[in-house]
Amino acid sequence: MTTQTTLAPPALTPVVTIKIASTSDEMLQCYAMRAAVFMGEQECPYDEEFDGNDYTATHVIMYVDGEPAGSMRLRWFQSFCKFERCVVLRRYRGLGIHHRINAWCKEFARRKGYTKVYIHLQKRHMPMMEKEGFRRVDDKVFNFCDHEHYAIYCDLAPSPDAVTLESEPMVVNRPEDQLDEEGILELSMERGASDSDASHSPRPERHVN
Repeated sequence: MTTQTTLAPPALTPVVTIKIASTSDEMLQCYAMRAAVFMGEQECPYDEEFDGNDYTATHVIMYVDGEPAGSMRLRWFQSFCKFERCVVLRRYRGLGIHHRINAWCKEFARRKGYTKVYIHLQKRHMPMMEKEGFRRVDDKVFNFCDHEHYAIYCDLAPSPDAVTLESEPMVVNRPEDQLDEEGILELSMERGASDSDASHSPRPERHVN
């Protein structure tokens, strides 16, 4: 799983890039977009939008021609990945790029070994998400942040490249969206081990009186 850069349809030709937000600047960009959409457009109170889960989640950011355009927050549970706080800035919504960040995040979840995605979806978006394979968990409608929601989910095909206990140890050390690229810690393997048995003198015997 790597940072993905794709082209939009030829008539528009913007460059779309999707990656994990891995710097403080990228995280601030995610927060700013969420504030613009949820607090600005939907009038969500600050404490409800920034709910205390941001430091336990993975944040994904999407750029159009190098400009922040959208983001998603992912939280990880035992049997599913929860997609949250998906936003696309108003000026980019006509490009249909929300499908791209959904697809990227699905593939990312698959690579981490997950086979289900779960979402609390605003009711009005259900027709759009049904086209992406989502269906309702049950018939319940619940309200929070002044909107009606459904609990929805979709199944993901197991990934043959999912990270497991049997994966190469150094693969597990790589940045999560660069699992196919050699990581910085792999370069340290050339130095060998400084704490091997051969590099230490035997400990002196302890004599107990």
